[in-house]
Formats: sequence, structure tokens, C-alpha cells
Amino acid sequence: MRLLASVAALVLLATTLLGCSDDEGVTVGASRSPSPTPTPSVPTKPSLQRYVSPTGKDSNPGTLDKPWRTLAWALHKIYFGQVLFVRGGTYHEHINRLRIHPGTATAPITVLAYPGENPVLEGSVSLNRPVYWVIDNLDVTGDPSSRNHPSFMVKMLGGRSWTWQNSEFTDTRGQANVMITGWGVDEPAGFTFTGNCLHGLPSQPMGSSNLFLGAMRSGAHGIVSRNVVFNHDNQPNVQIGSGAGAPNDVKVLHNTIYGGSLGIDVRGRQHQLKINQNIVGGSNAPAMIRFYRGKPRGTSVTNNVAVNATQLLRPEARNNVHAYGNLVLTGDPEFVNTNRCGGFRSDLDAMIPYGALTP
Repeated sequence: MRLLASVAALVLLATTLLGCSDDEGVTVGASRSPSPTPTPSVPTKPSLQRYVSPTGKDSNPGTLDKPWRTLAWALHKIYFGQVLFVRGGTYHEHINRLRIHPGTATAPITVLAYPGENPVLEGSVSLNRPVYWVIDNLDVTGDPSSRNHPSFMVKMLGGRSWTWQNSEFTDTRGQANVMITGWGVDEPAGFTFTGNCLHGLPSQPMGSSNLFLGAMRSGAHGIVSRNVVFNHDNQPNVQIGSGAGAPNDVKVLHNTIYGGSLGIDVRGRQHQLKINQNIVGGSNAPAMIRFYRGKPRGTSVTNNVAVNATQLLRPEARNNVHAYGNLVLTGDPEFVNTNRCGGFRSDLDAMIPYGALTP
């Protein structure tokens, strides 16, 4: 299930879908209810609309009546200003070393679920240096039949001003469901990962995490917000940095992170990391957020709530980061259901300002 209603649930305003010619397209209207995740701006000109479907052919022109077949081909073929509508169904693909085209600030590339349908990529995808891309409502799950599993089910390498939102990432067979990391010295430069749900990790001894933020040398200007991240195995949920490096200038805001061996594991020497207004808890660790070593510069942990826990940070960590306004609730947060993406709602008044589902 998806965490938030998005473009896939919007009203389809085409005059009729039956009997559409190749020149006719889909018009997407505005959402009927406000959403924390903004709706992508979708071009209405049929010439800017492309389609992919599990029942299509890559030799087709990518129109509504004659869609492409594979996501790898479709992602390679779209250009700035175009939208790729992904029809419902399962795409069995491992997408890697794919040449993609850049969008622009005024004409981004948009990839989103066809309204009312649920596309799922069963496999993996690695996108190198996406520029002004928006991916909305495209779920990714691990491929249990594959013999060679990539280290990261979804890998976003570098890029500028890209967004991935309103999607579900689950059951990786590798080291993380999603990895976001740098390229060179100045990428990523602006990314948003929001409104998603991440869960389902392999059993130990495989060392995995739901979300891994890797080395980013310069100011990444990244936002990780309003995601639900949960895990019931003995694995950490979110890992920020490693011995190879850590991110700079990333904000982790309004997420709900629950269960696993640890909520947030911070390693390397990160700078300007902001962890704010998150719900973190349900772990068996002595503290829900761990700073492994080093003294970061400009890092703050403020106005978060630790639930079903005894402390958010260890005392030594509180001496090395700006930590204030945090709350610890030792009792049950009374979530509706901690086994599904939409179940992390609580009627406790103390929980209202925090987490992915806050108003």
C-alpha cells in the first residue's frame, strides 16, 4: 500500500479512453484533498505524453494505444518536458547503466503511475545523475527469483533537483532498499525523497538498512521527509554515512521510523545534518539515534520524539551535536498497525506535531 494518495488517485479527465487515437492523451486534474506531497505538474499536450505497459512492445511509439514494454527502454526514451505514464502491473527488470536525458527547471521529466493503477518494478533500478526528474507512485520490490542481487535495490547517484515520492520500497535482497549517494564533488545538488514507505529487509547475517544516505562531498541540499520506515528484523532502519564518507547539508524531517535494531545510525563525519520532528522508536537499542564517532559540524537533533524507548540520544552524543526540544515517551505510541505503511497513526495528542502523518 502507498503512504499517501498521489497522482495515481487523481481524476482522469480524458473525454474517453475507449477508441482513443494515438494523438490523444491523458489529462490529470488537481487532487480533491490536500496532500503533504505536492502533485507534479503534468503536461497536457499529447505530444509530450508517453506510455509504458507490461503488455506493450519496445518497438511501439510509446503512445496510449501502442505503449512501450519495458521501463528501461521508456526511461531512456523520454526527454525534457515529457511525462511517462506507467500502466499498472509488474515489470520484471534490473535497470542499470542506463543513459537518461536531463530535464530542466521549466520542463522537468515526470514519471508517474497511470491514474488509478498500481505499477510495480520487481527487480532493481540505478539512476545516474538525474536532473530535474520527478518520479511519483512507482513501487519497487525485490526479485526473489534473481540469482545475482544488486547491493542496493534502488540507487540514486548524484543528480540535481530530482524527486522520488509516494512510492513503496520493500524486500531488498541486498544492503538497502534505497541508497542515495553523491557523484564527484558537487552532486547531488538538490533532491527530495518524500511520502514513501520503506520496509522488509533480509535476515542477518546480511547487514542491511531500509534507507542509506552515502557520501556527499558538497552541500547536497537534500530533503528526506514524511516517509514511513519500519522493520521487524534485527537490522537498522536508516543509515546516514559510513567509513567511506557522509552526507553534507541534508534535512531529515517529519519521518516515522519504527522497529528494527536501531532507528537512525549516523556514521562518518557529516556536516549540516538536520534531524527534526521525527518519530523514532520501537527499537531494542539503548538509544534510538546513534552517532558512531567524530564531532560533526553544524549537525542538530531537535524537536523529535522517541517512542517506546528510554532515550533518544546517548549522553555523549548530546555533547557533540545541537540537541534540544526532544521528547521521550516510554510507553506504547498506540499506532493502529505497525505491520503496514498506513498503520502508523496515533490518537495521542503528544504525537500530533511529529512524524510522517502529521497534519
